[in-house]
Amino acid sequence: MVHEKWPETIVSNRETLMKTAHIMVLFSLCVISIICSVSTAAAGNGTLIFSFQYKDPVTAVVTPVPTAYVYLHNATKPPPMEKYFSMADQILWGAFGNGNYRVTVPEGTWYIRINQRADPAKRSSMGSKGPPQIGDLTWMQTAPFTISAGQTVNLGTLYAYPFASAPITITGTVTNGSGVPLAGRYVRAQTVPCTSDGYDNDVNQCGPVKDLAMQPTDANGKYTLVLRDPGAYYLYTSPCISSDYSPYTGNRCTYTPAQGNPVTVKLRDTVTVNITVYR
Repeated sequence: MVHEKWPETIVSNRETLMKTAHIMVLFSLCVISIICSVSTAAAGNGTLIFSFQYKDPVTAVVTPVPTAYVYLHNATKPPPMEKYFSMADQILWGAFGNGNYRVTVPEGTWYIRINQRADPAKRSSMGSKGPPQIGDLTWMQTAPFTISAGQTVNLGTLYAYPFASAPITITGTVTNGSGVPLAGRYVRAQTVPCTSDGYDNDVNQCGPVKDLAMQPTDANGKYTLVLRDPGAYYLYTSPCISSDYSPYTGNRCTYTPAQGNPVTVKLRDTVTVNITVYR
């Protein structure tokens, strides 16, 4: 059987048409892919707007903080407390150079910190990495915020403060029932209350594992406790340090709770808690 051959011009044109169609399909797919990618990226981001300022505590002069970065920690993880510095999930930039910021933020729920390095040489994308350093102008909130795709969140004017290693202070005076200051009394802060059930031999009443801070009062009955983590604290005063509980003798170091327990503090708080000992 003899097969009829296609004319060469027809074969050439057919091959050209097939190649052109193949290229057009690939081009269309690329365009669709790009459009989808851009659309998805745009749909997955929100915008954060704020003004970052510093108010001098002495002169009350307000100046802009122009070269800060935004640090975001995913709120599905434990909050980034001052005591334990975890790596930020996002470090973002969107400064206009005059203290005003417009930052593109992935949608989600985040803990936020805004930080400008004290050292001008470290105010770059590389220098911004790592935890805050002493003297940095910083701001953070302990409650997470949520931003949705396409949403613009205006945080308003935020006032920076110099970062310090211990931003929470509890201070006060320990007195007796007549108001006389008591010197040499130990004051402690802890996250759980002391247990006074002397019949429970398994309880270490105010045991050392619950200590977070402890300081003695001075000659005027004054004390100062320095904490790093915000939260609720129970304050107690006692005449001695020992806190071991014995099933035979109980706890001989008697503890007196602060009348305002528990005391709730936030970052940068300075709180006064006076304690009266009636026995």
